[in-house]
Amino acid sequence: MTKKFKLAMGRGDTGITDLTAGKRVKKTDLRIKALGLTDELGALLGLVKLKLAGKQGAAEFHRMQQTLLTVGSHAAGINFAAKLKTETAYLETRIRKLSPAAKPPFKFILPGRTETETLIHLARTKARLCEISFWEINSAPAAVYLNRLSDYLFLLAGEK
Repeated sequence: MTKKFKLAMGRGDTGITDLTAGKRVKKTDLRIKALGLTDELGALLGLVKLKLAGKQGAAEFHRMQQTLLTVGSHAAGINFAAKLKTETAYLETRIRKLSPAAKPPFKFILPGRTETETLIHLARTKARLCEISFWEINSAPAAVYLNRLSDYLFLLAGEK
């Protein structure tokens, strides 16, 4: 049986919010910023997944979204360093597989060849912002994962 969710309306109206681990922090806390950016990245990956529905690669974007939940939990105070290292290693394997076929860019990338490619580049740029945010909160395992994710998304965008 699943636990029912009850929205606590007004609980954050004073500028304080809850982290997953139970701690209350200001909404201006850098961890909240990191969580918001990660949430936005997950939504962008969801758009790409939707565009790829029924096609090769959709499951890959679902996996990225699931890992972002782990990234967010790590920022909120739950130690998922081992899981993040596993997922980072997975991305490194995928990057090594795609890299030999990738053509090096000889000019700046201007997204817009296809809708899917552009969405992947949007996700890539958001991953970079997320990475910076996670370095600000000293969450190296999450920041390293996000660094690999932006590299991987760059390679995937070149394929679309």
